[in-house]
Amino acid sequence: MRPPALPAPKPFSALFGGLYAAAYGLGGQPLVYRAVERLGPVVALPVLGFGPVVAVADAALAKEVFSAKPDVLLGGEGVGPAAAIYGSASMFVQEEPEHLRRRRLLTPPLHGTALDGYVPVIEAATQAAMATWPVGTPMRMLEAARDLTLDVIIQVMFGVDDPAEVERLGEPFDELLTLAISAQTPVRYALRRAGALRAWGRLAAVNRRIDEIVFGLIAERRAAPGAGGGVLSMLADARTDDGEGLSDNEIRADLITLVLAGHETTATTLAWLIDLLLHHPPALELVRAEARSGATAYTEAVINETLRLRPPAPITGRMTAGRFQLGDYTLEPGTRIVLLLDVVNRDPHTYPDPDEFRPERFVGTRPHPYAWIPFGGGVKRCIGASFAMCELVTVLHTILRAGRLEPVSPRLECPQSGATPVLVPRNGTRVYFSHDTRSQPVVCR
Repeated sequence: MRPPALPAPKPFSALFGGLYAAAYGLGGQPLVYRAVERLGPVVALPVLGFGPVVAVADAALAKEVFSAKPDVLLGGEGVGPAAAIYGSASMFVQEEPEHLRRRRLLTPPLHGTALDGYVPVIEAATQAAMATWPVGTPMRMLEAARDLTLDVIIQVMFGVDDPAEVERLGEPFDELLTLAISAQTPVRYALRRAGALRAWGRLAAVNRRIDEIVFGLIAERRAAPGAGGGVLSMLADARTDDGEGLSDNEIRADLITLVLAGHETTATTLAWLIDLLLHHPPALELVRAEARSGATAYTEAVINETLRLRPPAPITGRMTAGRFQLGDYTLEPGTRIVLLLDVVNRDPHTYPDPDEFRPERFVGTRPHPYAWIPFGGGVKRCIGASFAMCELVTVLHTILRAGRLEPVSPRLECPQSGATPVLVPRNGTRVYFSHDTRSQPVVCR
């Protein structure tokens, strides 16, 4: 028997693909959701400029994708648009075995006991940020979180703490992030064969500024091994078992990846986290109690539930290297598989009342490996997941020990419309802030 044809919106044509791409630019993820609801958990989507695209919204099929061998489904090719910002040398867009080599060198500073060393940095940055927040007037938590998480990631990556130096190093990365989350990035990637990426003057200019800063710092660290600090020094000194290190270009690319990935997604999650807690007072009081006691179990459950409902990066992808069997369907070589993480995270078979905020789902239990995938999965799972959890716990506890937050609106935020790579609250999570007086250290486990 021949395998069934992939369901697809009609009419499926090049013209419709262009119209669909334009509509996605305006309607974003909800447009894809409607196609999935109408046609099923595997849908072929005509998106001009991206080649054959298949959207997947099913935990069992997500397992097939994440479990596939890396030479069968290509992770770097699957997230092609990211290469426009991170650069083709980034670990994030490398295939095997290069991806694994680089990942092994990047893992130690982002896991285990290294995390506890970052807690004082995160606490101090949070306290400094809170000292600048307006009292009694509405503020946008998303903007405040972006400023805070940029300060944190710059200090952790480069081992600096002087405010002027943190600002100097952070400024070009902040501009690069603005480009990364803009609607221009997917459009220019779709038009890459027409030269849209090469002609992006603003991107080229900010990359030149980053080169001047980063290559200079790399040279300083290489000239004085063991001096300086931060992840940059660790990368400059890192060696594989056979003594091989990272080139200057590789360090530069991976620093950009870690700064951008560790900045915007964490800031967005913090904004969603605070929005959900302020509209669920019982959960807020339990987290506040842990902030005072130093416990973290319920706080981590709240973060897991927030990431389930509002994964900051709602999609990830793979590219088929050859013919690939996905469930009942056969995908041709060069097919881009797009996993809809936020749809999979709301699978009603795994989560009763999936649209409700219930942190208790994750108390005393580990998240489902394929029905909770805000960090992706398989060999390409987000390398900074443990660092992100540590930062979120530390920032949230520091805020709740020393301050009070109240929502401006009685309603929960909705995601911003349009095709953006990060799922942000439409109004930026507007809150009122006031100071409290208690403080107690946090340890990440």
